[in-house]
Amino acid sequence: MQLLQAPCPADSEQPIANPLRRTLLRGAGFAAITLCLPSPLVAAAIKHPHQQVDRETLIRLVAAETGLPVSYVASMLGHATFTPAIIRQITTPYESRSYAEYRPLFLGHSMEKMGRDYLHQQQQHFAAVEERYRVDKEIIAAILGMETRYGRHRGKDRIVDSLYTLATGFPRRADFFRKELGEFLLLAREEHLDATQQLGSYAGAFGTTQFIPSSYRAYAVDADGDGHRNVWDSPADIIASVGNYFHLHGWQQGRPCAHWLPVIPQLQAHAEAGFDQWVTLASLRRQLPALPPQWQDDDKVTLIDMQPPQGRRFALVHYNFYVTTRWNRSYNYAMAATEVAAMLGGQSFAVT
Repeated sequence: MQLLQAPCPADSEQPIANPLRRTLLRGAGFAAITLCLPSPLVAAAIKHPHQQVDRETLIRLVAAETGLPVSYVASMLGHATFTPAIIRQITTPYESRSYAEYRPLFLGHSMEKMGRDYLHQQQQHFAAVEERYRVDKEIIAAILGMETRYGRHRGKDRIVDSLYTLATGFPRRADFFRKELGEFLLLAREEHLDATQQLGSYAGAFGTTQFIPSSYRAYAVDADGDGHRNVWDSPADIIASVGNYFHLHGWQQGRPCAHWLPVIPQLQAHAEAGFDQWVTLASLRRQLPALPPQWQDDDKVTLIDMQPPQGRRFALVHYNFYVTTRWNRSYNYAMAATEVAAMLGGQSFAVT
């Protein structure tokens, strides 16, 4: 989960403005200091960012929540910088755009070549992860390509500055980012890292995987056995960590993810319900056109409504699609990951 160097566009060597990953703008968390702010003031705080929690208060809160010594937290945050541009960046996600606009960022010849090369170069690690975690290699490769173009764009912001800014100046999710800041200081101690020198995205995500600190602590894996969970430079750890994440969220190996459908009026209500209405494919089969042979009657499925380049379409989505949204909650992100995985040779993903 999460988090947050922007997934990088498929045919450009420069990263775009970061699409938000995972849960960052979801939920209703607020820092205690801003709980009583009326919504117009919250909106104003985002439009004209300023620090609303002082450094000393933040240090005390982080120390209390993590059990870390106040002196250690103070030494790590003593020179953290509040950066208003980070607030503006995080409130303008690419993932809020239509899929027609979003898709070209990732589906292209550059992504396909880089992904196939990465699969070939790291085939031994992918084989080991498929065997251990039962997660298809193409979805792991798709995620790593979208997140950082296989490590080429891992972020240039100091993580302490990003999380410090969001924890003190982003009321909508200030409590979330304060906790991520605490998680980051904990992992820095655990992994013997200098927290003040680590770089990542403007939302505090880091490494080739772009995990946010809590996701790193929960899901990162030391697959190469060197005593460190290195999601920056160890292909074994990187690939296994993504595989572990998908495995623990319920990925079903060899099963499809999505298939484009025409708009079917009698299924409109089902498409609007989306993830709130899961059924077996058998219960929908008679209302659908012919499907590729990968789809089975006992597959757990639902429908979603999207806007691909061809115009409005429904998509039949398998539970695996939902698992992908546990990595990033956007339908757009999950569909792009599905299509990239299919492009990289994952025929079972079943998109057209």
